Amino acid sequence: MTKRFALLCVTAVTLAACSQKEPPAPIYGQPVFDKQGNASCEAGYTLVTTETGAEACAPLS
Repeated sequence: MTKRFALLCVTAVTLAACSQKEPPAPIYGQPVFDKQGNASCEAGYTLVTTETGAEACAPLS
């Protein structure tokens, strides 16, 4: 019984380690707005629009 339980645990751990993981969600920076409401980003970032319609700064690829 102990060997069977150990084999079951090893199999479960192996399957859990090999399971497909979700890709990480991107993290966006906040843009800086001037007095007219125009958004801009720091050097090395580009202005993008997220799925929700919000403006954000993403790293250049």
